[in-house]
Amino acid sequence: MSTSFNALSTGVTKDMTEALTKVDEKVGNFNQQVQLLNQSQEGITKILAGVKKYGTLAEYSLDALIKDLLPASQFMTNVKMKEDTSENVEFAIKLQGDVLVPVDSHFPVEKFKAITDAHEADDKREVADARTKLANAFKAKAKSVMEKYIVPPKSTDFAIVYAPTESLYKELTEYQDPSTKELLTQELMKKYKIVICGPNTLSAYLQSLHMGFQSLKVQKGATEIYNHCLLYTSPSPRDQRGSRFPSYAWKKKGGGGGGGGGGG
Repeated sequence: MSTSFNALSTGVTKDMTEALTKVDEKVGNFNQQVQLLNQSQEGITKILAGVKKYGTLAEYSLDALIKDLLPASQFMTNVKMKEDTSENVEFAIKLQGDVLVPVDSHFPVEKFKAITDAHEADDKREVADARTKLANAFKAKAKSVMEKYIVPPKSTDFAIVYAPTESLYKELTEYQDPSTKELLTQELMKKYKIVICGPNTLSAYLQSLHMGFQSLKVQKGATEIYNHCLLYTSPSPRDQRGSRFPSYAWKKKGGGGGGGGGGG
Protein backbone atom coordinates (compact mmCIF):
# COMPACT_ATOMS: atom_id res chain seq x y z
CA MET A 1 0.00 0.00 0.00
CA SER A 2 2.79 2.39 0.98
CA THR A 3 4.78 1.49 -2.13
CA SER A 4 1.72 2.10 -4.33
CA PHE A 5 1.05 5.50 -2.68
CA ASN A 6 4.68 6.58 -3.09
CA ALA A 7 4.63 5.61 -6.76
CA LEU A 8 1.37 7.55 -7.27
CA SER A 9 2.77 10.56 -5.41
CA THR A 10 5.93 10.48 -7.50
CA GLY A 11 3.88 10.29 -10.71
CA VAL A 12 1.64 13.20 -9.70
CA THR A 13 4.66 15.30 -8.72
CA LYS A 14 6.32 14.54 -12.06
CA ASP A 15 3.16 15.48 -14.00
CA MET A 16 2.73 18.71 -12.03
CA THR A 17 6.38 19.63 -12.54
CA GLU A 18 6.09 19.07 -16.29
CA ALA A 19 2.87 21.09 -16.42
CA LEU A 20 4.37 23.98 -14.43
CA THR A 21 7.45 23.90 -16.63
CA LYS A 22 5.28 24.23 -19.72
CA VAL A 23 3.35 27.11 -18.12
CA ASP A 24 6.62 28.79 -17.21
CA GLU A 25 7.83 28.41 -20.79
CA LYS A 26 4.60 29.91 -22.13
CA VAL A 27 4.84 32.84 -19.70
CA GLY A 28 8.44 33.35 -20.76
CA ASN A 29 7.44 33.34 -24.42
CA PHE A 30 4.60 35.76 -23.68
CA ASN A 31 6.93 38.15 -21.85
CA GLN A 32 9.35 37.97 -24.76
CA GLN A 33 6.55 38.84 -27.19
CA VAL A 34 5.52 41.78 -25.01
CA GLN A 35 9.13 42.98 -24.99
CA LEU A 36 9.29 42.71 -28.78
CA LEU A 37 6.00 44.60 -29.05
CA ASN A 38 7.37 47.37 -26.85
CA GLN A 39 10.46 47.55 -29.04
CA SER A 40 8.22 47.73 -32.11
CA GLN A 41 6.26 50.58 -30.53
CA GLU A 42 9.51 52.41 -29.85
CA GLY A 43 10.42 51.94 -33.50
CA ILE A 44 7.02 53.25 -34.62
CA THR A 45 7.42 56.23 -32.30
CA LYS A 46 10.77 57.00 -33.92
CA ILE A 47 9.20 56.81 -37.35
CA LEU A 48 6.33 59.04 -36.30
CA ALA A 49 8.79 61.48 -34.79
CA GLY A 50 10.35 61.85 -38.21
CA VAL A 51 13.69 60.09 -37.86
CA LYS A 52 15.32 60.72 -41.24
CA LYS A 53 16.65 57.23 -41.92
CA TYR A 54 13.15 55.79 -41.64
CA GLY A 55 11.38 58.60 -43.48
CA THR A 56 8.08 59.93 -42.14
CA LEU A 57 4.64 58.45 -41.96
CA ALA A 58 3.18 61.56 -43.56
CA GLU A 59 5.36 61.38 -46.67
CA TYR A 60 4.91 57.63 -47.00
CA SER A 61 1.13 57.92 -46.67
CA LEU A 62 0.95 60.73 -49.24
CA ASP A 63 3.19 58.81 -51.63
CA ALA A 64 1.05 55.66 -51.37
CA LEU A 65 -2.22 57.58 -51.78
CA ILE A 66 -1.23 59.54 -54.87
CA LYS A 67 0.45 56.61 -56.61
CA ASP A 68 -2.56 54.42 -55.91
CA LEU A 69 -5.15 56.86 -57.27
CA LEU A 70 -3.40 58.67 -60.12
CA PRO A 71 -1.51 57.42 -63.19
CA ALA A 72 2.17 58.33 -63.32
CA SER A 73 1.50 60.82 -66.12
CA GLN A 74 -0.70 62.91 -63.85
CA PHE A 75 1.75 63.80 -61.08
CA MET A 76 5.40 64.64 -60.41
CA THR A 77 7.59 64.08 -57.34
CA ASN A 78 10.13 66.38 -55.64
CA VAL A 79 9.38 69.32 -57.89
CA LYS A 80 11.29 72.60 -57.75
CA MET A 81 8.60 75.27 -58.10
CA LYS A 82 10.94 78.28 -57.92
CA GLU A 83 14.26 78.48 -59.74
CA ASP A 84 15.88 80.62 -57.04
CA THR A 85 15.43 78.02 -54.30
CA SER A 86 16.66 74.52 -53.52
CA GLU A 87 13.35 73.57 -51.89
CA ASN A 88 11.23 70.89 -53.59
CA VAL A 89 7.56 70.22 -53.01
CA GLU A 90 6.86 66.55 -52.31
CA PHE A 91 4.25 66.16 -55.07
CA ALA A 92 2.79 68.28 -57.84
CA ILE A 93 -0.43 67.16 -59.52
CA LYS A 94 -0.76 68.03 -63.19
CA LEU A 95 -3.90 69.79 -64.34
CA GLN A 96 -4.97 70.70 -67.86
CA GLY A 97 -2.37 72.86 -69.54
CA ASP A 98 0.36 71.42 -67.28
CA VAL A 99 -0.61 73.70 -64.38
CA LEU A 100 0.62 72.13 -61.14
CA VAL A 101 -1.11 71.71 -57.77
CA PRO A 102 1.58 71.64 -55.04
CA VAL A 103 0.97 69.00 -52.35
CA ASP A 104 3.08 68.72 -49.19
CA SER A 105 2.53 66.65 -46.03
CA HIS A 106 2.86 67.68 -42.40
CA PHE A 107 2.60 65.72 -39.14
CA PRO A 108 4.08 67.34 -36.00
CA VAL A 109 3.69 64.17 -33.94
CA GLU A 110 4.81 65.46 -30.56
CA LYS A 111 2.41 68.41 -30.70
CA PHE A 112 -0.47 66.15 -31.66
CA LYS A 113 0.44 63.60 -28.98
CA ALA A 114 0.47 66.38 -26.38
CA ILE A 115 -3.26 66.88 -26.96
CA THR A 116 -3.95 63.20 -26.27
CA ASP A 117 -1.78 63.26 -23.15
CA ALA A 118 -3.59 66.33 -21.85
CA HIS A 119 -6.98 64.68 -22.44
CA GLU A 120 -5.84 61.58 -20.56
CA ALA A 121 -4.68 63.76 -17.68
CA ASP A 122 -8.06 65.55 -17.79
CA ASP A 123 -6.24 68.90 -17.84
CA LYS A 124 -8.40 71.32 -19.82
CA ARG A 125 -5.83 74.11 -19.70
CA GLU A 126 -3.15 71.82 -21.11
CA VAL A 127 -5.56 70.61 -23.78
CA ALA A 128 -6.23 74.17 -24.92
CA ASP A 129 -2.53 75.01 -24.89
CA ALA A 130 -1.61 71.87 -26.86
CA ARG A 131 -4.31 72.52 -29.46
CA THR A 132 -3.08 76.07 -29.98
CA LYS A 133 0.50 74.85 -30.45
CA LEU A 134 -0.63 72.32 -33.06
CA ALA A 135 -2.62 75.00 -34.89
CA ASN A 136 0.41 77.32 -34.85
CA ALA A 137 2.56 74.53 -36.32
CA PHE A 138 0.18 74.23 -39.26
CA LYS A 139 0.03 78.01 -39.69
CA ALA A 140 3.82 78.04 -39.96
CA LYS A 141 3.71 75.16 -42.44
CA ALA A 142 1.04 76.89 -44.51
CA LYS A 143 3.07 80.11 -44.67
CA SER A 144 6.15 78.17 -45.74
CA VAL A 145 4.31 76.26 -48.48
CA MET A 146 2.74 79.46 -49.80
CA GLU A 147 6.10 81.24 -50.02
CA LYS A 148 7.98 78.32 -51.58
CA TYR A 149 5.54 76.56 -53.86
CA ILE A 150 2.61 78.76 -54.93
CA VAL A 151 3.88 80.42 -58.12
CA PRO A 152 1.13 81.07 -60.70
CA PRO A 153 0.91 80.55 -63.63
CA LYS A 154 3.24 77.57 -63.16
CA SER A 155 1.10 76.47 -60.22
CA THR A 156 -2.47 76.96 -59.11
CA ASP A 157 -3.14 79.89 -56.78
CA PHE A 158 -3.52 77.42 -53.91
CA ALA A 159 -1.67 74.41 -52.49
CA ILE A 160 -2.61 71.37 -50.43
CA VAL A 161 -1.15 70.41 -47.06
CA TYR A 162 -1.86 66.77 -46.27
CA ALA A 163 -2.62 65.60 -42.71
CA PRO A 164 -1.97 61.82 -42.82
CA THR A 165 -4.48 60.60 -40.22
CA GLU A 166 -8.20 61.22 -39.88
CA SER A 167 -7.81 62.02 -36.17
CA LEU A 168 -5.28 64.75 -36.96
CA TYR A 169 -7.47 66.09 -39.76
CA LYS A 170 -10.50 66.12 -37.43
CA GLU A 171 -8.54 68.10 -34.84
CA LEU A 172 -7.47 70.68 -37.43
CA THR A 173 -10.95 71.12 -38.91
CA GLU A 174 -12.54 71.56 -35.49
CA TYR A 175 -10.02 74.07 -34.12
CA GLN A 176 -11.25 77.64 -33.69
CA ASP A 177 -9.18 80.68 -32.79
CA PRO A 178 -9.95 81.47 -29.12
CA SER A 179 -10.28 85.20 -29.89
CA THR A 180 -11.88 85.46 -33.34
CA LYS A 181 -13.68 82.07 -33.32
CA GLU A 182 -12.52 81.62 -36.91
CA LEU A 183 -11.93 78.04 -38.00
CA LEU A 184 -8.29 77.18 -38.61
CA THR A 185 -9.05 75.76 -42.06
CA GLN A 186 -10.74 79.02 -43.09
CA GLU A 187 -7.83 81.10 -41.81
CA LEU A 188 -5.27 79.00 -43.70
CA MET A 189 -7.26 79.27 -46.92
CA LYS A 190 -7.85 83.03 -46.70
CA LYS A 191 -4.42 84.03 -45.40
CA TYR A 192 -2.12 81.50 -47.05
CA LYS A 193 -4.19 79.91 -49.87
CA ILE A 194 -3.71 76.49 -48.26
CA VAL A 195 -6.26 73.68 -48.25
CA ILE A 196 -5.92 71.08 -45.49
CA CYS A 197 -6.79 67.54 -46.61
CA GLY A 198 -7.00 64.30 -44.66
CA PRO A 199 -6.80 60.82 -46.22
CA ASN A 200 -10.49 60.70 -47.16
CA THR A 201 -10.78 64.24 -48.51
CA LEU A 202 -7.56 63.95 -50.52
CA SER A 203 -8.71 60.60 -51.92
CA ALA A 204 -11.99 62.16 -53.04
CA TYR A 205 -10.14 65.11 -54.63
CA LEU A 206 -7.70 62.86 -56.49
CA GLN A 207 -10.50 60.62 -57.73
CA SER A 208 -12.46 63.62 -59.01
CA LEU A 209 -9.35 64.89 -60.82
CA HIS A 210 -8.74 61.51 -62.41
CA MET A 211 -12.37 61.23 -63.52
CA GLY A 212 -12.13 64.75 -64.96
CA PHE A 213 -9.07 63.81 -66.99
CA GLN A 214 -10.78 60.66 -68.21
CA SER A 215 -13.81 62.73 -69.24
CA LEU A 216 -11.55 65.11 -71.17
CA LYS A 217 -10.00 62.15 -72.99
CA VAL A 218 -13.44 60.76 -73.82
CA GLN A 219 -14.61 64.19 -74.96
CA LYS A 220 -11.49 64.64 -77.11
CA GLY A 221 -11.98 61.18 -78.60
CA ALA A 222 -15.65 61.86 -79.29
CA THR A 223 -14.76 65.15 -81.01
CA GLU A 224 -12.23 63.40 -83.23
CA ILE A 225 -14.76 60.72 -84.15
CA TYR A 226 -17.33 63.40 -84.91
CA ASN A 227 -14.87 65.26 -87.15
CA HIS A 228 -14.06 62.05 -89.03
CA CYS A 229 -17.76 61.39 -89.47
CA LEU A 230 -18.15 64.86 -90.97
CA LEU A 231 -15.38 64.08 -93.46
CA TYR A 232 -17.11 60.90 -94.55
CA THR A 233 -20.66 62.24 -94.65
CA SER A 234 -20.40 65.87 -95.85
CA PRO A 235 -21.74 65.99 -99.43
CA SER A 236 -19.44 67.21 -102.22
CA PRO A 237 -20.53 68.48 -105.63
CA ARG A 238 -19.47 65.20 -107.25
CA ASP A 239 -21.36 63.23 -104.58
CA GLN A 240 -24.49 65.12 -105.46
CA ARG A 241 -24.01 64.12 -109.12
CA GLY A 242 -23.79 60.50 -108.15
CA SER A 243 -20.01 60.06 -107.88
CA ARG A 244 -18.78 56.83 -106.40
CA PHE A 245 -16.14 58.79 -104.45
CA PRO A 246 -17.10 59.73 -100.90
CA SER A 247 -16.52 63.29 -99.74
CA TYR A 248 -13.21 62.52 -97.98
CA ALA A 249 -11.78 61.27 -101.28
CA TRP A 250 -13.10 64.34 -103.06
CA LYS A 251 -11.37 66.58 -100.51
CA LYS A 252 -8.21 64.55 -100.78
CA LYS A 253 -8.25 64.91 -104.59
CA GLY A 254 -8.64 68.66 -104.23
CA GLY A 255 -12.22 69.17 -105.31
CA GLY A 256 -13.62 68.41 -108.71
CA GLY A 257 -10.32 67.28 -110.33
CA GLY A 258 -10.16 64.21 -112.50
CA GLY A 259 -10.23 60.57 -111.56
CA GLY A 260 -13.85 60.59 -110.50
CA GLY A 261 -15.40 58.20 -112.96
CA GLY A 262 -18.87 58.50 -114.27
CA GLY A 263 -22.12 57.73 -112.61
CA GLY A 264 -22.98 54.17 -112.34
